Amino acid sequence: MKLRNLWRLAGAACLAASFAMVLLSGRFMHSGMSKVALAAYWIVFVILLMGALYAALLDLRFTRIEYKVRERDLFRKTFMTDEFRQTVAEAQKQASKEQSPPKTS
Repeated sequence: MKLRNLWRLAGAACLAASFAMVLLSGRFMHSGMSKVALAAYWIVFVILLMGALYAALLDLRFTRIEYKVRERDLFRKTFMTDEFRQTVAEAQKQASKEQSPPKTS
């Protein structure tokens, strides 16, 4: 859980930093700015944005895995009891008796 909170925090920080870069781009950029500095500014912005997207996708994948694990555990607790297994076995025996074709001689 700590790791999950860490990448959520990192994703939020990346998103906040990229948002701040967009808002402050008017102050830092001017017509005399070198093309290298301009390219570096927007490359950093894209990297931060991709970091936020990666953290969101990582969180989505972890959430889906966690949901499946909990669903599987709930299924096992509900349906994998000895009583349920015995009931299923009896139902299968009864179904096989009913479906067996009559012997013709």
